[in-house]
Amino acid sequence: MINLEKPRYDHVFLDQLFQNILEDDISSPGARYPGGNYFQYPEHLSVSGYRICWQLLNDGVDIKNFRFLVLNILLKGGTESVEQRQNFKYVRARFKHLRFACANFDRRHRYPWSLNLVTSLMGHMQDAFKNRQIARTRIFGTILFLTILPAFYTLVRFQMRSFLPDSNKNMIAYHQRENAKIDSIVRKEKITAQDFHDLRKIISRRVAFNDTFRVLHSSHYLDKISLYLADINGEMGDYHDRLVEKNISKPGSYKENIFILDKKLINKIVHLIR
Repeated sequence: MINLEKPRYDHVFLDQLFQNILEDDISSPGARYPGGNYFQYPEHLSVSGYRICWQLLNDGVDIKNFRFLVLNILLKGGTESVEQRQNFKYVRARFKHLRFACANFDRRHRYPWSLNLVTSLMGHMQDAFKNRQIARTRIFGTILFLTILPAFYTLVRFQMRSFLPDSNKNMIAYHQRENAKIDSIVRKEKITAQDFHDLRKIISRRVAFNDTFRVLHSSHYLDKISLYLADINGEMGDYHDRLVEKNISKPGSYKENIFILDKKLINKIVHLIR
């Protein structure tokens, strides 16, 4: 099993990675995709990439304090506290980033089911209390609370540590498969909400990959790609929020929605795969 605790990354690297994550959905209308070939993957990127993401979560999350936060919010059926909302958001951001790291750097290129469950529940609970849905906050909060108790969280920790490194060749092949999925979606005249969800997840994984890559290997080229990806990610995130709000007023509408993606957004996405 790969040692994820050593070598240790300095807090400067971890802080920069987290800052990248916080900025990965900020729209930058003037962002342009840089010309030239994509930055070559350095040796052992898979291991170093996963290790820094694991340390970001392991060092940055006190799971006992997070249990208390979840319990506090679910008992009240929500929270208007800026501090509590931010703390919840920051914990979720670290979990999401490690989940993406599993898809990006592990040779299985998939989410461990227990980590995916916990991270998804965080998202559902956060959507619920942001939109002042008391019942849903309590339902998802209760389930989340149970999954971060020691009995289940031991399994989550085990799966997070069970990392299998991948070769650069296989990681490139994985990104090419993801590009093919993007292409198949953006070619459609109309897409379903599920198509949009799948597309957004692929973009999010690519954003997370680049956020990690540019911390390990500083490059203006990678910085420009991150700005470009963040612009796309921000637009898609805003659209997702509108779909969620629509679903609140009309339950079931998210899954039933069929729509045409904005042409400008499609053109931005196409640059990633051409």
